[in-house]
Amino acid sequence: MVAHAPVPDFADRLAAFESARFTELRQGQDQVLATYAEKHLDTDDLAIEMPTGEGKTLLALLIADYALDRGWSVAYLTGTRQLADRVVEEAEALGLDVVRFAAKDYGGAKLDDYHRAHVVAVMNYWVYFNSRPIPNPADLVIFDDVHLAEQPLSGLQTLRIPDKQGPARELYRTICQLVTAHTDAYPGLYAMLEGTAQAGDPPQLLSFRDWAAIANPIRDAIEASAFVDEDEIKYVWPTVREHLTRCGVLIGPSGIEIRPYHPPTALNSWYSQAKQRIYLSATLGTMDDLQRRIGGGPVTQLTTQQSLPPGETGERRLVLNPSSEQPFDPTVLGWTLRQAQAAGGRAAWLCASHAEADALQAKLVESGEVVYRFRAGDDSTVDAWSRAANGHLVTAGRYDGLDLAGDVCKLVVITTVPQASSEFERFVVAYLGDASFMRHRVGQRITQALGRANREASDRTLYLGLDPSFAQILADPAVRNSIPEGLDPTIRAALELYDEGWEATERECTAFWQRNETPAASPSEQQSPRRKPRPGRGASEASEAGEAASARSEVSAATDLWLADYRRAAENARNAASQLAGAGETEHAAFWHYVEAHAHFDRGRPEDLAAARKALQVATKDGPRTTWFRQLERTIASLEGYEPAADDCDRLFLAWDEWCREAGLRLDRVLSRGRTQLTGSHDQQCEGLEMLARLVAAHGKRAPKGEQSATDCRWFWSTARRAERRVWEVKTVPNGDPKPLCRDDVNQLLGQVEVERKRSPNARVYGCLLTPATVVENDAAEAAHDKIVLINHDAAVRLYDLLADRLRRYCVLCGDDGAEARGDARTKIEALLPQDAWLGTLLSPSHGKLITANGIETIFPSA
Repeated sequence: MVAHAPVPDFADRLAAFESARFTELRQGQDQVLATYAEKHLDTDDLAIEMPTGEGKTLLALLIADYALDRGWSVAYLTGTRQLADRVVEEAEALGLDVVRFAAKDYGGAKLDDYHRAHVVAVMNYWVYFNSRPIPNPADLVIFDDVHLAEQPLSGLQTLRIPDKQGPARELYRTICQLVTAHTDAYPGLYAMLEGTAQAGDPPQLLSFRDWAAIANPIRDAIEASAFVDEDEIKYVWPTVREHLTRCGVLIGPSGIEIRPYHPPTALNSWYSQAKQRIYLSATLGTMDDLQRRIGGGPVTQLTTQQSLPPGETGERRLVLNPSSEQPFDPTVLGWTLRQAQAAGGRAAWLCASHAEADALQAKLVESGEVVYRFRAGDDSTVDAWSRAANGHLVTAGRYDGLDLAGDVCKLVVITTVPQASSEFERFVVAYLGDASFMRHRVGQRITQALGRANREASDRTLYLGLDPSFAQILADPAVRNSIPEGLDPTIRAALELYDEGWEATERECTAFWQRNETPAASPSEQQSPRRKPRPGRGASEASEAGEAASARSEVSAATDLWLADYRRAAENARNAASQLAGAGETEHAAFWHYVEAHAHFDRGRPEDLAAARKALQVATKDGPRTTWFRQLERTIASLEGYEPAADDCDRLFLAWDEWCREAGLRLDRVLSRGRTQLTGSHDQQCEGLEMLARLVAAHGKRAPKGEQSATDCRWFWSTARRAERRVWEVKTVPNGDPKPLCRDDVNQLLGQVEVERKRSPNARVYGCLLTPATVVENDAAEAAHDKIVLINHDAAVRLYDLLADRLRRYCVLCGDDGAEARGDARTKIEALLPQDAWLGTLLSPSHGKLITANGIETIFPSA
């Protein structure tokens, strides 16, 4: 018979340390450790969620101590050097033997003690998971703030080529040019080449067929680039190079990602050789999505018989931008900087991406602010900011793993809704709107953000949400139900204040700082008049309805494809698609049919090509007419031997989908304000042109203040064959009736067109003259003939009205934002829009004739 070790008593283990600091277990720690001892001593992948401030570190250290007694080596992983140092400090206060590993700092005796299971090794994720790790794989791996492990794990097989100055930009542009030379299917690439793409524009997913056709020249381009020798890619490139056609390829405004569909972490010895992996977080999310993000095996969540007590985290107040203005617009940014001044000149800014963080940094520096830009692996920045008298800490994609408690920070700014921190996540948000895991991640990251500066009972922090869509996102059931109940009063109070507008928002912020150290009523004590009690819809009911547990099949499919086990990859991808379809995630299911087709295609036999077409045909059969399904239909066509061009309507409906998500119930108000601007003063009309640009799915941008001889507004968009630019000149009537359009009016714009053409020699550039005139003088018509389109002011207003009407109808028809509803809505509204490529035709030179409101009417089908 095999003798079983006695079940550990962790309270006795703590007492045996005789620590002056840690004398007894808290209630929650005792509950979790008792459950671990009873049920999970040998669970392979175990997730433990505990509220902020309830002592996860001590709990993990006691489990590590028990593992050492079992003869297991232990690696304790954190997201930053700062957190690793804190773990070491707590271990030493406990009396547990630990060693600290860092890059180029391993020692000899320290490594020996770790390998022989005499001590716990503490390090950050990048020290343990890299291309050439020094410490041997551990028997027990503890993942503290587990979501921070996603970046180093996925980074081992992700080749990222950023669009930044130097060799990286040259390589980025070379790859974009190779793609556009091969096919017209990706019009957004022209905007990326021109530098007019915006940070939030969705990335382009290259079809596996197009990628296979150009993978060799792209491999050669990477090998020939000086960027291949830079630290960002020189370690990952040898790995990705051998698996190139088995990767997904995303080209976005900020960079190119060449990566497996999920990280194949199960193939990593430092992960797979562990006898147990423990994942710690205050916000775990679903176990299905945790597996998807880590890329490993199925995860079991530890649950106690009784609910854990809430953490003592002090006072926090969430205040949302109550306007429709964007985060970095002057009004919103000015309001935020006033709060930073009230907080003593110190603020932490949580941005979703590096591109967003870079833009913010530029804005703050322009305003004369001191900025500390935090990047992965550079923990000294946080230390320097913490010691400084004031300044702004700017982060990217870091909603977890930063401890800003106490007097370190009393203002945390969440710039945009934290729904996409990578090109892959941006793709999912834009194209796979029914993928529930992304909405869960939003709630998870908001929860993490709201805990950054609230760790103890004495903490007081103001949190600002600058994105105008925050209220609509927080009211989304999938998002709301992924936020712990303990934060419900904070979220509810923020939504109620948002409904009261700017005046109430400013008043509340002032009151928060005036209260200073005086204890304030919590949001739960500031409730509106009581309503009639209702049973409501429970969080579990709302979050579990229709949710698929597909991560195991997804991760297996991605791993099998990476290994070139095409048969198993196709089978697992098909299983994932089936599970997701059963849960009603139509677009997400179709994505995994796409991965199934990729596996068949990459195998390369004639019968495999037929199987790839069949997988996509299954995905698109009776599919809704959303942009993702349209893209799949084009992939089928290319497999059948012909190359359909991209549809301009895809660009329009992608933009409208984003606008509907962002504005929500305020869309009508936003559109009404845009129309008022378009009929107002000169400056207001220029602002109205920015709104009209968004309606036509172009980017509208006014010239920076102080730029001499600048055009009033610039428009940028891309088609299947080129980048398009339009420079606008706005003419108004100070008083009386409009005079005929004269040559001088045209001459000014002609000069601006020539400047823009020199700026963008590869784009098609024309001028747009917006005028109240109803008559054009002959010499003006002759001068404008083939370079300028003349547009009567009433025509622009009519175009605005017609498109705003279609957008309003579209948003109403989209209903619950499901794929089927959006597809049906697009089918109906598309019939009420002009023919494809109409915008380029409309804004081409009008040969000296004025476009009138009647002319606009003729290009729109009757409603």
